[in-house]
Amino acid sequence: MSLLALLVLVAAVFFGMRAVSQAPAKPLVIDPQNLTQTQLTSLQSAVAPIGEVRFFSADLTAIQHLVSQLSWVESASVKRDWQEGVVVSVVPRQAVANFGSQHLLDASGQVFVPADEHELMDRSLVHLYSSHSKDAGEMMKQMRQINEWFAPLGMTAQDVTLTSRQTWLIRFDNGLRVIVDHENTEQKLFGLSTLLQSSLAADLPNIQSVDLRYKNGFAIAWKGGAIQATSKSGA
Repeated sequence: MSLLALLVLVAAVFFGMRAVSQAPAKPLVIDPQNLTQTQLTSLQSAVAPIGEVRFFSADLTAIQHLVSQLSWVESASVKRDWQEGVVVSVVPRQAVANFGSQHLLDASGQVFVPADEHELMDRSLVHLYSSHSKDAGEMMKQMRQINEWFAPLGMTAQDVTLTSRQTWLIRFDNGLRVIVDHENTEQKLFGLSTLLQSSLAADLPNIQSVDLRYKNGFAIAWKGGAIQATSKSGA
């Protein structure tokens, strides 16, 4: 490249940057990709107080922090685009479960409030209940383990409740209800799944609920109304 051509290029860049720096302030540009109309409206409302920004003087970090405060936003990025201006892009959280009646839960166990309240209590998602959001991660882990153990039976957890006394209440999609306490929880649930695949296999359609809180066994409530206490050594 000749010296003259290089000088022309430098001059073009200089005057181009000067023109951009002196350009009037503009509203933030929101990338609508992967957003519902409700999410887009929520994002627009969140950045509205910022008003118009200048291309070079805009505080990208501050804008990103503000957008990241939205509960339904998983991640946010803010960048300068020569053509469009300051552009905000977000990745919304994807719900995998309901958490209580006012929140949803994503795959990482993060509790969040959706941009659209109509997404709450989604019947296609499992329902998790606890009085403390800090339990969400543990409940998600426990639910996955339960589904793995009971998968050979064609059963998946539909509702999982963790009480203040750390008692687990589980309702499966076939209607079976299981109650288990916080002592040896995994061992008891795994043991039940094993029994339902072996000695209790034929009885499964007639079982209404199983209470695993007994120290030396468990109790079965049959759909006919009878209750049977069973020791660990036999069914």
